[in-house]
This record gives sequence, structure tokens and C-alpha cells, in this order.
Amino acid sequence: MMNYKTVDKDTIFEEIEDFVLHTLSWLLCINVDIFKKNSDKKYSISLFDKKLVKLCRTMSVMELINNMILQNKSCTQREIYYKLYNVFNEQWQTNRHIKVKRKLRKGGKGGKEETDKTEYGLMTNENLLHVEKVESRAHYIIIVEKYSLYQKLCENKIWNVLPSILMTGKGFPDFSTRKVLSELVDLFDLECVYVGDYDPYGIQIFLSYKEGCKTNEGAIYSCKDIKWAGMCSDDVELFPKESLLALTKKEKNIIQNMLNDNTERISHQMRMEILEMDKRNCKFEIEAVEYRGMDFFIRKYLLRKILRKQWLV
Repeated sequence: MMNYKTVDKDTIFEEIEDFVLHTLSWLLCINVDIFKKNSDKKYSISLFDKKLVKLCRTMSVMELINNMILQNKSCTQREIYYKLYNVFNEQWQTNRHIKVKRKLRKGGKGGKEETDKTEYGLMTNENLLHVEKVESRAHYIIIVEKYSLYQKLCENKIWNVLPSILMTGKGFPDFSTRKVLSELVDLFDLECVYVGDYDPYGIQIFLSYKEGCKTNEGAIYSCKDIKWAGMCSDDVELFPKESLLALTKKEKNIIQNMLNDNTERISHQMRMEILEMDKRNCKFEIEAVEYRGMDFFIRKYLLRKILRKQWLV
């Protein structure tokens, strides 16, 4: 992931401009060397495929990266795939053209292209468990499955839109995350909502927050009143068909195991949701919201669901 805070924007803009000029030169058969700062740079002929498919994809990635830098935003490769779903058929195609983009810069770096582990929020570790005093004006706790969405919600400062505490376990929550969540819920008596992928693993992660893990200490720090805000089967209509993925054999087995669970840990509403997932034989990831944009996701989707209490228990 490119961290917009550490990149050299001028260097990146120069590289993008240079490539665009080379592209115009090829398309229009004109000499644009007089405009270029790096007229001696050579690009692979494979970039200029006769079908223009490769070029279209490369230019689309270039445009997206340019816009992200201008807006001081970051995004993952998975999010790029969903933003350009009408250009790419598979994730590997997106990854390949991102690599092409890096090669175009001939090794030049405008900053470290790596994940920043500390730029947003606090890491829930043993030190945080021993804080003596906590104050909050939040009305909700929002748990998100993935760090990529957590980062996007931080960038958009969702707490200014909806007074809330934002947390993520980056997948299945560990002991510290569940303990902090449990104590925050007890301390402030807050409504807790979960947002994750529409797939069997997303449901399992939700249940791990609700019931705790099957360990000696796990059941103590469960959040019985956590609500499932999304993604849900009804949300399928919000996204293009290209963003829907077929369930794998392993995921179908997970669904059957959950349906065969006769305990009370899976509510009637969740069981109906699991049955619908099995019937549709499809799933979609939370990154699919990039098709609609984060403003739509926050204000038209998440905010509405929480305020209207349109969730599953």
C-alpha cells in the first residue's frame, strides 16, 4: 500500500506526465520529446498492444493513482480492482498492471510503498488493558472486519458523522481486542455493530465477537449484544454482478456446519441469512463498496442502517 504521507508527489506526477506524453506520441504519431523532461526514457513495446487493452488498463491505474495522491488518500490492490471492475476481469490482472506502473518509474521512489502500522488508532495490547480511566462521548462502537475498511473510515473521520468508537481485529479478534471491546460496552453501555464481508468467514468472525473463542478465557469476553449491520444478502443489488464471487467448496462446508449447529449461538435472523447465502451460492467482499464510493457507504448505507437499527441480531 502506498502511504500518501511519505510519497514525493512531484516525482510521481512527473513520471505519470512522462508516460502520458509517450502514449500520446504513440497514438497520434507526433514527436512530443520537446515537452518531456526524460526524453531518453524507453518504454516496452508490449505496453502498446494493438488491442489497446493493456494500455487502457495501465492508463486506468495511472489515473486512479494520480487522483488518490491529489486527494491524499491510500488504497489497497483489492480496492483498486473493485474501483476498476469494468476494466479488469480478475484480481491478478490488477496486480500485474500495478507492477507495470512501478516499472514505468524505472525504480524511482517517491516515498516508501509499505503499510504504515501506526498511522491510525491504537494497537490493542496488554498495556491498553490496564488503562485506569476512559472517557468517551460516543454512542456506538463500530467493529469492522478488515483493516483496509478501518483505514478508509479513519480517513473520512466517521466519528464526526456518527459519534462512535471504531475498532478492528483485522479478521478474527485476539484476546486483547475482545477484552477491550467487552469492557467498553460494559463501561459506556454502547450499542455495538459489526461490518464485514458477506461470506461464511465474515459470519464466523461476527460469532467470535458475539460468543468468544473456544478457550478458557474466551467466553468471558464475549459481546452478546453485538449487531450485524452488514454486509447482507439484500445488499447484493447495490453492486455490479462482476463483484459477486462463487462460494468455494470449503465455504459451502462451513455453511453446512453452521446450519447444523443446533445451539442458540446462531439466531434465527442469522440462520436465515446463512440459508440465503447458501441459496444464492455467492459472496462479496467489503471492498466492493469502492464501486459506490466511501461517501455512499458511510452516509447512505452505514449511517442509515445504524440510525434506523436495520441490523441482524
